[in-house]
Amino acid sequence: MEFYRIWRILVAHKWVLIWLPIIATCVGLGLTYVLPQEYESTALVLVRPDEALKFNSNGGDKKEILDFPLSQSAPIDAPSKTYMEVIKSPAVAVKIVDVLQLYIKKPKTYESSLEYIADQVKIWVNSTLRTVRNYAKYGRDIPASPRDLAIEAVEEKLLASVRKDTYAFDITYRSSDPNEAAAIANMAAEIFLEHSSEAYRSESARARKFIEMQVDESRKALEQARAAVLEYKNSGGTFELSSEYNEKLKSVSDLENTLAKIEGKLAGLKNTYSKDSSTVIAQEAERAELKEQISTLRVQLTTYPEKEKRMNAITLNERLAKESYEFFLKRYEEARVKESAGVTEIRIVSRALPGRYPVKPVKYIYAGLSFALALVLAIGWALFVEPLDPRVRTVRDLEEELGVSVLGAIPTLKRSRWTVRT
Repeated sequence: MEFYRIWRILVAHKWVLIWLPIIATCVGLGLTYVLPQEYESTALVLVRPDEALKFNSNGGDKKEILDFPLSQSAPIDAPSKTYMEVIKSPAVAVKIVDVLQLYIKKPKTYESSLEYIADQVKIWVNSTLRTVRNYAKYGRDIPASPRDLAIEAVEEKLLASVRKDTYAFDITYRSSDPNEAAAIANMAAEIFLEHSSEAYRSESARARKFIEMQVDESRKALEQARAAVLEYKNSGGTFELSSEYNEKLKSVSDLENTLAKIEGKLAGLKNTYSKDSSTVIAQEAERAELKEQISTLRVQLTTYPEKEKRMNAITLNERLAKESYEFFLKRYEEARVKESAGVTEIRIVSRALPGRYPVKPVKYIYAGLSFALALVLAIGWALFVEPLDPRVRTVRDLEEELGVSVLGAIPTLKRSRWTVRT
C-alpha cells in the first residue's frame, strides 16, 4: 500500500521529524523574547443621528448626521466610512505628531549593554529596510526627518473600525509603549472631534452667510414690489379695483334711471311749453349733462379690465416676493441655530487606557506556527530524499527491483556479548 510506504519513509527519518520541529519551536519561542512587544489602546467614538431643529413642518421624518442623509437600510454605513477616512488622513496624523511631539526622541534607560546593542541594531535594521524599500520603489533613497518618520508611523498604525450593527466605531493604535498608544488614540479621537466641529461650524457659517445674502436680496425685492403696487395705486387714484368698478357701475345705473325720468319729464314739458321756453331748455341741458356723465363713466369702465390685469401682475409679483422672503427668513433662522449649536452627533464615549498586556508577539502563535512549518518541511524533505537513496531496505523493494519473488530471507543476527573460550 502507498500509505505503508509513506509511513515506512517517515519512520526511517523519525529523528529528523522529531528534532527539527522541536528546534524550530524553541527558535520561534525565543524570537518572542527578542521581538519588541506591542500594546494596543482603543478609544470608542459614538456617532448618533440627531434630529435637527426645523422651523417648518415640511421636513418629513428624514434624519441626518452632519448633513448626511440616513437611509433605512444602512443608517450609519456611509457616514462611518467617511469618518474613518478622515481619521486616517495625513492631516490628522500631522496634528497628532505636532501636538504630542512624537518626533522628539525621549532618552531611554537601558538595564544592560546588551539591551542597548539590541536597540541600536533594531534602529539600523529599520533604517536599512527603509532604504532598500526606497531603492526598490523609487530607484533612490529619499531622506526623511524624524517628524516625517513619526507621521508615517502614525498613518500606518492608526486604525479605525466600525462596530457591527452599532453607531460606534473604534480608534485603535499600537505601540511598544502602552502610554504612548493610549495618548495617540485619545488624541486622534479629540482631533477628529475638533476637526468635525470646525468643519461643521465652517459649513454652517458659510451657509448662514449665503442665506443672509439671499434674505437681503429677497427683502429688497419685496420692498420694490410693494413700492410698485403703491406707485400704481397712487398714479391711477386706485386702491380697490373691484369696489371702485362696482361703485361706478352703480353710478351709471343711477344716472341712466335719472336720465330716463328727465326724458319723460322733458317730453311732458314739450307738450306744454314751446321749444324756446326756458324750462324746456333747462331740462335739455340737464339731460345733456347726464348723458355726458354716463358716457364718461362708461369710458372709465372699459379701462378697468386692463387695470385689473396690470394690478394682478404687480400683486402677484408682490406675493411671490413675500413668499421668497419668508422662505429665506426661515432658513436663515435655522442656519443661525445650527451655527450656534455644537456637534452633538459625534462624541467620545470611552477614552483609551494604557494596555496591561501586550498584543504582539503572542508566544503560542509563534511556537505553533514554527512547529507546524518545521514539521511540514521535515516531511517534505523525507519524501524528497528517499527516492534519491538507492538502498534496498525491505523484501518488497527487492522484489520490485529484481522482478522476481523472494523465497526466504536471512534475519539479522545480533552479536553475543559473551564469548566462549575453549
